[in-house]
Amino acid sequence: MAQLLWRRQQTEPLRISGSTRHVRAATALPPLTAVTARMPRATPAEAAPPHEAVPAACGDGAGRHAAVAGGCRPEAVLPPGVRAGPLTAAPAAPPRVGAGMVLTTAMLLVLSLATVLLCVRLRRERAGRRRSEQRLLELLATAGHELRTPLTAISGYVSLARMGGLADPDKFDVAMSRMTDETRRMSALIDELVLLARLDLGQSLHREPVNLARLCRDATADAQVSSPHHPIRLTILPGRYTVLGDRDRLYQVVTNLLANVRHHTPHGTRTVLGLGNEDGHRVIEIIDDGPGIPAELRDSAFERFVHGGKLPAPVAHPGTGGGNGLGLSVAAAIVAAHGGDLTLEPSARGAWFRIRLPA
Repeated sequence: MAQLLWRRQQTEPLRISGSTRHVRAATALPPLTAVTARMPRATPAEAAPPHEAVPAACGDGAGRHAAVAGGCRPEAVLPPGVRAGPLTAAPAAPPRVGAGMVLTTAMLLVLSLATVLLCVRLRRERAGRRRSEQRLLELLATAGHELRTPLTAISGYVSLARMGGLADPDKFDVAMSRMTDETRRMSALIDELVLLARLDLGQSLHREPVNLARLCRDATADAQVSSPHHPIRLTILPGRYTVLGDRDRLYQVVTNLLANVRHHTPHGTRTVLGLGNEDGHRVIEIIDDGPGIPAELRDSAFERFVHGGKLPAPVAHPGTGGGNGLGLSVAAAIVAAHGGDLTLEPSARGAWFRIRLPA
């Protein structure tokens, strides 16, 4: 009977909104009784647990329904050869992340990183500016103290001359000689302060090919004339000793180091000035056999206005760094401006300075 009803439905006209259309199935479906007969039946072992209520069937045989959540839904009609399995919930699809959201997140991360780097840079610049200001204040205070000494001496000789105390020609010559020395000392101090300020500001030096061998010979000859009681032995190893730099400033470095020996060692102290090559660098070494630098001053030897425990001596000529505490600091700054380094090497006796300049 059910089969006859099914065939009748396949050929019976279907009325929709007053019109009549013949609807034929694309494929012949098996009888409903055959489909329901092939569906698997639950065994007692597969029965629902006691705490779960078995949904009650509703509807007639032609369109069976199962009560689900208080309502009824039609059972699926499966084609021949297909067995119905247990109903399971479909897995939830992962949320889709659009390209716009990814781009926005990346931009936020980049902006955050840039902000952090900018803050770090500003903090470093602020700290560096504070250190520079502190060094400038210390430099001005110490420079004022250093300039007061020669000015006081010159002022005293001028006052003595006004009171008639220099009527004797010999006393007058001595006073003029002392005032000349103090004037040179002030001139050298001011020149070195200006040079340090220029180097601190990063101003470039004059660059030209410099023959270090000839420079060392000239510096040795000038130092021997300035202090015959400090013998100097010059040693130049075979090789090429041309560098690109400022000839006058490099000459000042060597003369400052030789003047350091002259002003802080007793008469008879011997000095060796050596020139050689090492690992692509030109190396100048100045070694003396004097008392050396005190242990408490070795770490601060290249700082400004650091004295070697001896009263400042008169300056032979400008640029020799005569005991004002700037000779080593100026020499280190000039060497650094040439891309090299000036170091104080450990030695059992005397002082051992080493200059390395790129070839």
